[in-house]
Amino acid sequence: MRYTLSTDTLTVTVTLDHSIVKKVTLREADQSVEDVVESGVDLLDEISAYLNGGRVDFSRYAVDLEGLTDFQRRVLGKVRQIPYGVVVTYGTLARELQTSPRAIGNALSRNPAPIVIPCHRVIGKHGIGGFTSGVAIKEHLLQIEGISIDPSSNK
Repeated sequence: MRYTLSTDTLTVTVTLDHSIVKKVTLREADQSVEDVVESGVDLLDEISAYLNGGRVDFSRYAVDLEGLTDFQRRVLGKVRQIPYGVVVTYGTLARELQTSPRAIGNALSRNPAPIVIPCHRVIGKHGIGGFTSGVAIKEHLLQIEGISIDPSSNK
């Protein structure tokens, strides 16, 4: 099933197969998107709470990582452990997983469920870094968590 949640700044679409998260997509809000949240869907309620500044632990949600390599799964598993309000650099993760920062970034670009797997909490050594949904959305998610990083300092 597919559900969409829209706020003033973000539109979040969640695709679920029973209780497993298949995909989460993020984009800047579009005025034409209707809010089709169904009250029985806990994940959407929790994403809404998160977008409104609530501390939410998404670790209880299973995410479908089929089609990803073992390495990509390890990276995403490590990223799931980054607490709310904390950032880690690509380089730090690379050292922990004995790989390169670029390999970490490439693995994160395959994240099927941003927010649920908080890849926005991984930043560059000298700035915010990239984000598949766009740097402005990454910056917004970090601001929700009380983190401010100057995106112009990216190198």
